[in-house]
Amino acid sequence: MQRKYLAFILVLLLCPLPALAQQGTAEVGGKVVDAQGAVLPGVIIVFTNEDTGVVRETMSTGDGSYFASQMIPGRYRISAKLEGFKSLDRRGVSLTVGQTTTLDLPLEVGALAETLTVTGEAALIDLSSAEIGGHISAAELTELPAASRSYMAFVGSIPGAHFVPSEGFLNDTMLANGQPAAANSVSMDGATNIDDLRGSNVGGQARVANEALQEVQVITNQFDAEYGRASGAVINAVTKSGTNSFTGAAFGFFTGKKIIARDFFTRVNNLPEPSTGKDEWGGTFGGPILRNKLFFFATLERAVLARNMTGTYPTRPELNFSAVADESAWNTMWRLDHQLNRSNTWAFRWLREYAPQFDRPQVGNNSLNALSDETDLDQALVGTVTTVVSNTMVNTVRFGATLEDTVHANRGIRAQDASNARCAICPEPMLLGQSLLPPRLEYQSVNVNSSVMDFSINDAYSIEDTFSWFIPDKMGRHDAKFGAKYTYVWISNPDNGNSNGTYVFGHDLAFNAANPRTYPERLRIRVPGTREYEMVGRTYELYAQDKWQIKPNFTLSLGIRYDLEVTPIDEIDNPLFSDRSKYPVDRNNVAPRLGFVWNPDGQSKSVIRGGYGLFYDRTLLGTIDDILFATKYSRSFIADFPQNNPDPNPGRGLFPTEPVLNTSTIGALTPAVRAIVNATYPPGTTRRNTGQVDWDDPERTQPYFHQISVGYEREILRGVSMSADYIRMKGKDMFLNPNLNIGSRVDTSRTGRLIFLDPFAVLNSSLAPGETPYVGTVRLRTTKYGYSNYDALNLSVEKRYANNWSLRGAYALGYSRGVVRNQADTPEFQVGADLRLRQREGGHGALGEHR
Repeated sequence: MQRKYLAFILVLLLCPLPALAQQGTAEVGGKVVDAQGAVLPGVIIVFTNEDTGVVRETMSTGDGSYFASQMIPGRYRISAKLEGFKSLDRRGVSLTVGQTTTLDLPLEVGALAETLTVTGEAALIDLSSAEIGGHISAAELTELPAASRSYMAFVGSIPGAHFVPSEGFLNDTMLANGQPAAANSVSMDGATNIDDLRGSNVGGQARVANEALQEVQVITNQFDAEYGRASGAVINAVTKSGTNSFTGAAFGFFTGKKIIARDFFTRVNNLPEPSTGKDEWGGTFGGPILRNKLFFFATLERAVLARNMTGTYPTRPELNFSAVADESAWNTMWRLDHQLNRSNTWAFRWLREYAPQFDRPQVGNNSLNALSDETDLDQALVGTVTTVVSNTMVNTVRFGATLEDTVHANRGIRAQDASNARCAICPEPMLLGQSLLPPRLEYQSVNVNSSVMDFSINDAYSIEDTFSWFIPDKMGRHDAKFGAKYTYVWISNPDNGNSNGTYVFGHDLAFNAANPRTYPERLRIRVPGTREYEMVGRTYELYAQDKWQIKPNFTLSLGIRYDLEVTPIDEIDNPLFSDRSKYPVDRNNVAPRLGFVWNPDGQSKSVIRGGYGLFYDRTLLGTIDDILFATKYSRSFIADFPQNNPDPNPGRGLFPTEPVLNTSTIGALTPAVRAIVNATYPPGTTRRNTGQVDWDDPERTQPYFHQISVGYEREILRGVSMSADYIRMKGKDMFLNPNLNIGSRVDTSRTGRLIFLDPFAVLNSSLAPGETPYVGTVRLRTTKYGYSNYDALNLSVEKRYANNWSLRGAYALGYSRGVVRNQADTPEFQVGADLRLRQREGGHGALGEHR
């Protein structure tokens, strides 16, 4: 079946079929009329990019209409010529990414040699789309202040969008529609720029300098059928290209220790003030290689951040610290654009960021030596070939790739003491855990030492064909699009974390071998060896769409989309599958879209818009990857000593009865402790998983949403518009992952022994005669139980840039409720087989109110 689907997609890609059109491009259309308003067919219309000289030519059709699709966003000069009429020359027409500009061209009777020059702007309001969102211009990105210097910092001015600053380094993102950050779709120059494991919870896969961007489109609701696999927002970023002039810029932002205030906890606890600071500098340069034909553009950005970190622990003041994280990045981008002739252009862009990060702060109460290191190498590439097939048809083929590598990037990390598990030129980083990492110590209020030792490679390749077809006079005008896209994803995520174990304490007392109350209650440790796996995913996307202008003031948007995700999983040892090769594939993801735009005044000054659509979310591979290795019998899992409950003796003032806890030191695993662990779980073997087991659900599907919206937008003053939109979203088949093996304590004590009840009555039936029952969590990765609802009123006002100023303001009143926050959610209030969803549901509780 997979071969059949692949063959079908390849046939589509090799044929001149329509496909994705607006991602990273713009459209312009209208009518050519004479002074009396009569339509003029056969008018030659030439679009010239005022910065590059690149041209596109078309001709008005029998009803006087014209349409140009898949245009590179930018500022254009539009000329129109017809024998017997003066030539029209329209200057300074701005075409915006993802938007259709409506522009009628009036011609006056006269000699062709005469030219009528017209200035003025196109209609402020998009008269062809029910999409809700906004745009961020290059001027905003480079001239307005943003502490993070990320284009995500500007999305807060888009109605319904909420900026989420990074907890880590250079990972800003956003929220929309009450959905998690991972639910967004991020693209750059039309190609996907997203992490397949984690989605967009850290923004795009590869970061881009603000100075490299021409503009950013954010669509928060009712996106057309060409967009899919997202329940949050669609974010389209477009990078700059070179022009006919050599241009460049240099920038520098420097923040030193002297202008950074000493933080509260450092001051109160009399800790030394850390040498914090932030330096960002770089530049851009672009220009012509061949005037009007071939252009280049390149950027360089250097970021160095010494970020303040303070930890204070009242029960263990000797662990208080004040330090800085050592984080930096080299970000580069280059781009080529070439117009071969008036019918054919190609472009290529390569974005790369190398970011070593040492002493990265972790979420939670971690001491200074519990920090971690990470070095990322992220890349995003895209190449396009665009062909003007005819007066009404345009085709684009696009290849995209995103590459993440934290394995090879870490092979040259700097050397330091073993407590931070760093090595000099380490050829096999995954072997470090047992030899260098000391055990992690988890006290009640503070964690000492780090257990992190994992790496990731995430490579994704996509190819899509793009064709747009303008049909001028078939019961109205049609902007028709049809699309196909194929994506291949390969992921490797080895993990040797916790290989030297984690000692868990029921107190905050410093360890003293002579005092039994200071001993740990449990040892958690990775056995029998390193977790290694590879995951392959394939997605197939098809859509058809028609923006049908039934009347000059009424447009109906009709679309249908189909998404297919194929992620092979060996369902070994899963009793819910009679055939281990029959992993779930949701083949029913047909998503209709219907929208309307009505211009009641006929003057392009106001619109009433609305629509309904079915929108399928993507399945994050990080949601289901545990199924590959957290199996009933496994080569890598986290085991507990003792298995069933914490050792109660330390809390009673007695030495532990568990042998691995009765140790003279907790600074390293003693040979005696290692011998016990290895005897129980011999290294390199496959053993019964006594840690968490993950089961796939045969009925697992893709999450989806019903979206309904209705709104009004009006140009209240010249260049100033206001809008109001009501949005309703209803999410179904969302991930909520219950525990099939709930344990109950034999008494009310914290360390009481657990008895597993098998509430779902599926565990014992999966056991062979005499086989040991499951003794830990058995998590079902399922979409049977999850749902969410969202209602919002979005208000906005915008003044287009003119006379050296612009304005944008937004207000969103939203209410989100349901039982799901993200795809990794578990029902925390579960009791036995009762998931207690009513206790979990809430707009002011679990999910919160979003305003």
